[in-house]
Amino acid sequence: FGGIGIYVPFFPIWLESRGLPASWIGIVLAVPIIVRILVTAPLMTLADRSVGARRLIAGACFAVSAIYLTLLAVSGPVAIAVLVALMAVAQAPIIPTADLVTIQAIRRDSRLDYGRVRLWGSIAFLIASIGGGYLLEVLPADAVVWFLFSLAVGAMATAWAVVPESAPAHADLRRESVPAAPAGIPLALWFVIGAGACTQASHGALYAFGSIHWRDLGFSSATIGLLWAVGVVAEILVFAVLGRSVGRGSALGLLLLGAGAGMIRFAALAADPGLAATFVLQALHGLTFGATHLGTMGALAQLAPEGGRGRAQGVMASAHAFAMASATGLSGLLFRAAGPLVFLAMVPLAAAGLAFALLARRTARAHPQSAGDGGWTRLPS
Repeated sequence: FGGIGIYVPFFPIWLESRGLPASWIGIVLAVPIIVRILVTAPLMTLADRSVGARRLIAGACFAVSAIYLTLLAVSGPVAIAVLVALMAVAQAPIIPTADLVTIQAIRRDSRLDYGRVRLWGSIAFLIASIGGGYLLEVLPADAVVWFLFSLAVGAMATAWAVVPESAPAHADLRRESVPAAPAGIPLALWFVIGAGACTQASHGALYAFGSIHWRDLGFSSATIGLLWAVGVVAEILVFAVLGRSVGRGSALGLLLLGAGAGMIRFAALAADPGLAATFVLQALHGLTFGATHLGTMGALAQLAPEGGRGRAQGVMASAHAFAMASATGLSGLLFRAAGPLVFLAMVPLAAAGLAFALLARRTARAHPQSAGDGGWTRLPS
């Protein structure tokens, strides 16, 4: 997550320093989204098989670090785009596998709290993005890539040291020797995947054009930075307070809460409610992102079949990437034509997330034996 905190705000600056025009920067930044849609689910099946989570995370981080070093030695938009595509392949399984390892750990140990583990990802993002900004005031643009390389090496070493071996039992290996059909994922979990993907994708317009719109309204750069920080802090607080629900409590209730908050948040943003109200709406990020993420992870912990949790996590990550890419692309077309009304166009996505969550709850109650553990010991509300 520290790497993401450097990559998102500063990698475009590094691309510009290499002489890439704006059109090529857009292409290079779009490549990882497309790659993740295609490769995350297949790569995540490796976590279920003989590779295991430890080797998958550490090997992926090693590949990422090697590609960052190679980026420093190349020039030209085509070469950079190819390397970024390869880097996206390597990056695709890292965070989903880390989530998978965490979920498996909390299923084994009731003392663990998913939210209080995951909130450190948000804190790392915040520290890296703020600290990186100060450091890059005095360092050359190539420092961006050196920071990313160092964080990837650190992630590789940490994964190898602390992630347990998680190769499945021989029976699971035999069962997984032939790729399982998508039908192996319970219907309720498909609805959960749809709910999470739609609700998270409803952030597409905000992520792409929120800062631009706020600047057009006359908000200062410092104010815009504070608006984003409020959202991250709210996210951290939600993880801290509600995180124990993952694998133990109201997973579908959290999905309903996140989708409902999204409908309110983006409808209100479209009305340009003023600075004070915008801060309040940004605080809803704790629900629209945080509660939605906790809900999807909780449902995954309860619904994904044994021996297929990595595949289910990969399908979820690919669906989220596809939905976000589609919403972001649509936002680009609408923002030119409609300005702030682009946020209103995100409300139906959040409403679709709400509908999918309701379908998941109905399906779960109608078919409680669909869970991978032979039935739900704790039915999500």
